[in-house]
Amino acid sequence: MKVAIIGGGTMGEALAKAFSTIEGVEVAVAEVSLERRVRLQEQGIETYASGKEAIRGADVVIIAVKPRDVKAALDDLKELVKDKLIISVAAGVKIRYLESIIPEGRFIRTMPNIAAAVRAAITTITPSGKVSEEDVKLAQSLFNSLGSTILVEEALIDAVTGLSGSGPAYIFLAIEALAEGGVKMGIPFDKALQLASWVAFGAAKMVIDSKQDPSTLRRKVTTPAGTTIEGLLKLEEAGVRAAFIKAVEAASKRAYEISNELSG
Repeated sequence: MKVAIIGGGTMGEALAKAFSTIEGVEVAVAEVSLERRVRLQEQGIETYASGKEAIRGADVVIIAVKPRDVKAALDDLKELVKDKLIISVAAGVKIRYLESIIPEGRFIRTMPNIAAAVRAAITTITPSGKVSEEDVKLAQSLFNSLGSTILVEEALIDAVTGLSGSGPAYIFLAIEALAEGGVKMGIPFDKALQLASWVAFGAAKMVIDSKQDPSTLRRKVTTPAGTTIEGLLKLEEAGVRAAFIKAVEAASKRAYEISNELSG
């Protein structure tokens, strides 16, 4: 099976590297920047300057250009992709907008996050009405190479953007703050950052692997009259829980505004 990726930027590169690890998958990337093409070629990825060249013989076409460049990319390829599965990773671009460009197109809208760069992303998958169950399974098999996937309806995608799209930045801030707390208590920054990073990774892995509610796991760490309850009290006094909720809410609302600006 051949997958053609239109756009070899940060996300396009992450997709190409992950998809290339799947047995039986051939990857080609279309990228206008010579510098980017050379970078990809050095990693053993086939590249082309033209999208029309890259999609020759492809079964799946991934649209990984900037959101404002989606229409130009699809207009250029519309006569060649009508019989192919088209997957968009362009943030804010709605299915109805994609279908307005290629009405007969089989579109799937996806949203991986920045952790795709280290193959630890959570990707949402939203199929259009013209997509088959086999198409959805194919998309899942591709994007599972980046981490994990979850099916969501399009009405939830703005909220998804506020949570999983912007969420890594919230966790980076939390890691930074934990490390600075360690520094305040005398731990050298490099060691404090290593500790804080592994704390975040380990906590997330416990939630994912155990499938237990975070509150249940939190209680396992919180012994009566111990250190953790003192720290948790300070977090609650500072309104950290509410701040995270408000951050997701604000980012979701901004995602809605951007989505309407891009595709109505």
